[in-house]
Amino acid sequence: MATDLTERVQEIAEARGIPESEILEQALERGVEDLWVDLVLSQYINDEIDRETAIGLVGRDRVKRAERELQAVKDDVRWGLNA
Repeated sequence: MATDLTERVQEIAEARGIPESEILEQALERGVEDLWVDLVLSQYINDEIDRETAIGLVGRDRVKRAERELQAVKDDVRWGLNA
């Protein structure tokens, strides 16, 4: 697994013509951003923060998408219970 990761980092760095360290920095930033968005949306869905706070932290589009996804899950569960 580590070899695959190292090879991928090398290949990306070569393709972009930038140092591997920059690829790793970008990957870390993207990963932390994804984890942050997940945290904020989880807090919103669990009523730990309000909608406007969530929108302020991650944006209206992400909040709306989370709401649609939550509604789809609820609809599926309701359908399953009534089938």
